[in-house]
Amino acid sequence: MSIRIHVEIGFSFKRDLPEDLNPLTVDEEATVQQVLRILADAVPAISARLFDEQGDVRRHINVLVNGGNVILRQGFNTALNEGDRLTILPPVGGG
Repeated sequence: MSIRIHVEIGFSFKRDLPEDLNPLTVDEEATVQQVLRILADAVPAISARLFDEQGDVRRHINVLVNGGNVILRQGFNTALNEGDRLTILPPVGGG
């Protein structure tokens, strides 16, 4: 069975993703990490920006599910549900 989620990408990642990304259909009980891998596989240009050489999500990537940071839940193992909104925020530099 599958679910549909809405993916929002912040800042520079946005230009690399197809406009028809949403809604994204994934397996029921997919985790945040699995969805990030699906996105990286679909759009190789963002793979190195999301994952390090060991295949782990880069430390500076922030991910929210329905507005709440996944770090305060089960991290990147947080399960997704039908209709969830997944927001990926790359680092923001400034001075």
